[in-house]
Amino acid sequence: MIKLFVSDIDGTLMDRSKQIRAEDIEAIRLAHRQGVHICLASGRMHEEIKVVMELLAVPCYAVCQNGATIVDRDGTVIRASQFQSELALAVHQKTAPADLVTVICGGEGNYVAEQTADTERVGQRFLTPLIERRQVVSDMANGMTVTKFSVYGEVPLLERMLEELDQQFGSRITASFSDPDGIDVMPGGVDKGAAVEALMELLGIRRDETACIGDSFNDLAMFRICSYSFAMSHSHGTVLRTATHRADTVGQALNDLLAV
Repeated sequence: MIKLFVSDIDGTLMDRSKQIRAEDIEAIRLAHRQGVHICLASGRMHEEIKVVMELLAVPCYAVCQNGATIVDRDGTVIRASQFQSELALAVHQKTAPADLVTVICGGEGNYVAEQTADTERVGQRFLTPLIERRQVVSDMANGMTVTKFSVYGEVPLLERMLEELDQQFGSRITASFSDPDGIDVMPGGVDKGAAVEALMELLGIRRDETACIGDSFNDLAMFRICSYSFAMSHSHGTVLRTATHRADTVGQALNDLLAV
């Protein structure tokens, strides 16, 4: 039987309307009652993930901002990673052209250098408001905590951005699509897989006792860590091929796992 179940949030547990299916909530609660540790793994910051936990009414571990932070069920930070100031400034300069929307994710909030119609549109997908921080560049130079950059725009522009980021920064960063129209950029070595592996070590849980579910490219790293990996049926073909299983809902995946 599995001992740890890890679920992505957006496009997996939560739909575009920010709703969670009642059957998914009940399946997670049942798994929790049967002794399974529940973890939510997302590009979102912890304050946003807490909103989801409240809907589930289940104590959850949290892998936040695609692995930059791991949080215990009581809210204690287990591990945190952040950009060095020099690297944060260089990444921001690279990802801040006018035809893209760049969100700077810190320890206490998600920031934009200036609120515009485009940033307000992007902000609607977040569970906590984006904060205008006009002095964000100087703040980064002075050591502001930056854990992730989220960049939104047209897909061809983002694909080109990923190539340019890789050419300029190489292994100093980790970057991938996290939304159909968005990429996330984290410090090198930071991803959901590394975070889930660290949580497994902390809990003393083997790989064959762990399952996960997701729908996007930033979930592939945790697919490779868990023996049981489920891709949502609507996922991109590469995501479907990387997972060991597919499912229409989180509840379906959990029901299959708990029946084993």
